Amino acid sequence: MHTDFSVLPAGQWGWGAAILAVAVVGKWGGAAGAARLTGSDWRWSVAVGTLMNCRGLTELFVLGIGSQIGVITEQLFTLLVVMAVVTTAATAPFWAA
Repeated sequence: MHTDFSVLPAGQWGWGAAILAVAVVGKWGGAAGAARLTGSDWRWSVAVGTLMNCRGLTELFVLGIGSQIGVITEQLFTLLVVMAVVTTAATAPFWAA
């Protein structure tokens, strides 16, 4: 991935935090909620939601394609790559807890 952090002004990191928060809540809440609605207990539902956050490799492929065809800007690409890496890296500590 050709991610250039120098293209982000200091004010853009707030957007990065917002993207990260929405991604975590959306992926975790959606997966855990769906598991719960299908009859799983809370422990299993939370585990499914936690593991859904580790889908960073798929996100990176989609981001690469979006960047190549010009659908997303270089700044947004960088923020979304950071989100994918952080959510994937954070899955192991949450799963172990």
